[in-house]
Amino acid sequence: MNSHHASEDRPAGACTGTVAAGGCLHPDHQEVVRYYEKNLVYSIQIESCLACTQGCRYCYAAGADAPSTELSARSIRRVIAGAAGIGVRAIDWLGGDPLLREDWAALAGVAEENGLVNNIWTSGIPLADPETAREVAAMTSGGFVSVHLDSLNRAIYGTLHTGDPGPKIQAILDGVENLLAAGKRPEQMINCITFTSPLAGEDLEATIRFFSAKGIRTCLTQICMTGLGREHPEWVPAREEVGQAVRLRDQVDYPGSDLSMSTMDVNKYYCGGMVCVTVEGEVTPCSVIRQGYGNVNDRPLEEIINSHQSDLLFLPLRNESDTRRCSTCRNHQVCWGCRATAYFTTGDLMADDPNCPGMEDLV
Repeated sequence: MNSHHASEDRPAGACTGTVAAGGCLHPDHQEVVRYYEKNLVYSIQIESCLACTQGCRYCYAAGADAPSTELSARSIRRVIAGAAGIGVRAIDWLGGDPLLREDWAALAGVAEENGLVNNIWTSGIPLADPETAREVAAMTSGGFVSVHLDSLNRAIYGTLHTGDPGPKIQAILDGVENLLAAGKRPEQMINCITFTSPLAGEDLEATIRFFSAKGIRTCLTQICMTGLGREHPEWVPAREEVGQAVRLRDQVDYPGSDLSMSTMDVNKYYCGGMVCVTVEGEVTPCSVIRQGYGNVNDRPLEEIINSHQSDLLFLPLRNESDTRRCSTCRNHQVCWGCRATAYFTTGDLMADDPNCPGMEDLV
């Protein structure tokens, strides 16, 4: 793929502070920035299955029309081989909960054999089994692990999820401790929170600070009106609540940075260097967006990426002559707003994020 606005003279991550390092999630953030600047794909997200025991009532991948299948092991192996062939460095395993696949460890081993780093996005519940936690720690050496606990409050958690909240919360907390005991460093762990209005205020702060005390950062995602989320428009937080939430995340997790990722759950270096393969095999720029540009069951991954590089890597947002509000924000160094929110609100992947509180609210 051709280089576009690559900056060969500036050191990777210069002038971006801790939000560049932590906000890209990958431990080797300088390499992530280099990939971004050269318009290369650093990581491939593989949505291996939709099975999950957490029961999030806002899940973007669930719903009446959601497939109940796994992405076949054969397709996953082809994706891994194709990714390695074009120099991809990491595989991000998504679900559902990828740890509920019986062959998750074998497939992660295939990624390792191809020289790729494994990152795992799990509900955290399977990690309550110490042996699973030890396997995950071993398989993600050099990568990160994300668990998903929205709230420590049983009543609030119970509102947002199906089933008995107490055992689920405890299983996730036990899983975190098991992962730490297995040798996973806290700086390579993340707690993912889907921000909804029931969490706004003190509850969100309590959860963020709880994990911060353990050295674990928060990945603050935004609820989108897709999947099960369409059934709960009342959970969409007000713009002011979004502003308060992202300020809190910045204060706790990135106190050394004068920049903000705003409504993004990760910085633009992660999003701009990542491509997702959904459980149906669709190649998308984001697991939440789910707009496919080709299917790995029909065409090789590398062919799809080369044919649709601009959309998959959001290249128009890197155009320095772009005059949209997002491109003129000082935080554009690390942020370009949540692309999923922009897409589901406006229908345009490249539009301004309407939920972004703006630069004046974040400094």
